[in-house]
Amino acid sequence: MQTTNLNLLIPDKRDVERDAVAKSFEQYGGKVHRIGRFWDPPTFDASTVRVYGPDAFCLVLQQKLGLRLCSPSDDLMLQVPPQFLNRQLASANLAEISAGTFPKFIKPLTPKQFRAAIYESSGALATECRGLPDNTTVFASERVTISAEARTFVLDGVVLDAAVYEGAAEITGPQQLVEALARCIPLPRTVVVDVGIIEGRGWAVIEFNASWGAGLNGCDADKVLPAILAASEPITDLHQV
Repeated sequence: MQTTNLNLLIPDKRDVERDAVAKSFEQYGGKVHRIGRFWDPPTFDASTVRVYGPDAFCLVLQQKLGLRLCSPSDDLMLQVPPQFLNRQLASANLAEISAGTFPKFIKPLTPKQFRAAIYESSGALATECRGLPDNTTVFASERVTISAEARTFVLDGVVLDAAVYEGAAEITGPQQLVEALARCIPLPRTVVVDVGIIEGRGWAVIEFNASWGAGLNGCDADKVLPAILAASEPITDLHQV
């Protein structure tokens, strides 16, 4: 893989994982730019730019530099077949969820609207979601125990690398699960899939993340660099967004 003539934009704040990605990028011939004022970036030819960093950093640069980022859709979890979930999962609005039974794990459909967590009662959920309209869409799942979690970086349906970042487990399980999932449903060209072991049930898909913003969580920067770079290629090069 060559990155000659490409520019990787990352935040100027030092970070062990981003530094590892930057080092790998430079070793393949690219130039790294540490951007502080990302809302007022230098001028670049958009076709040469790749980005890696937090949501605000990458989304603002997307607008300023005319990029298009490859990201999983907010409702992609709802497309996952039951055998890859190993738990009950549904979407509903806050009013419907509040009228149901508790405890349950609840997560906003739109990221960061409120804290994703296990809520013991409708009152606890109402306190957390104060100010949000009743028709706010959320994910809700039964309460389960996850004994281990792993991160996988995927490009064109192939797991480039995987690492267990919570608990202990064999790494072949996540790799096999995610590549089987990629054969069952359309995934973005590049995506990060987090999976976990649900006690008594086995490996299951936990969530999807964008490759342009996900931390390495133990994955090898050299192995996953192609997935990261593909997440901010020019519009004409993106297979899916």
